[in-house]
Amino acid sequence: MNAAMKRIACSTVVMAAFVLAPAHAAKIPSHFSDQLEAALSCRSEWSPAYWHSYFGTYLGAPLRRWGNADWYDAQGAELAGNATTEVFVNDDASTALMVGALIPAKVEGVRQQIEQRLGYAFVALPGPYPRYLSKFGSVLVGLSNEQTKWYCARWNLGNRP
Repeated sequence: MNAAMKRIACSTVVMAAFVLAPAHAAKIPSHFSDQLEAALSCRSEWSPAYWHSYFGTYLGAPLRRWGNADWYDAQGAELAGNATTEVFVNDDASTALMVGALIPAKVEGVRQQIEQRLGYAFVALPGPYPRYLSKFGSVLVGLSNEQTKWYCARWNLGNRP
C-alpha cells in the first residue's frame, strides 16, 4: 500500500470513529458546571422542564427513572471540585421542583469543597444520617455507600411550570 492509500485509509478510520461515537460524548458544554452549580446552590431560577431539556441535549437519554426523578450519566462532570457520576431532575409525577447530583465521595469532603469553591456554608441538620443545609436551601445528604447527594428542592405551589 502506498503512502497516499495509507492516508486515505487512516482518514476513513478516523471519520468512521467520529461518526460511530456515541451522540452524547464530549457534548458537555463549558457552562455546564456553572449552570448546574447555581441550580444546586438554589441560587438560580429553573424548572424541571428546563433541566429535562438541558440534560437531554447534553447528556442524552436518562439512565433510569427512580424516586420520582430521571437520572442521567453526568459523564464525569466536575461540580464545585467534586467529580460527579449522575445528575437528576424530578419527573412530572413529583410535586417537588428538584435538581440534584450524585457524587462518589463522603459528604464531609464534598461539603468542604463546595464551601471553599463557592463561598457559602452548610449547617448540620439533626437526624439519623448526615445532612447539611445552606442558607439558600441547598442540601447535602451523606449516603450509606459513602456517596453524597447534592440537591435543591422547591415545592410546586402551582405557580411554576
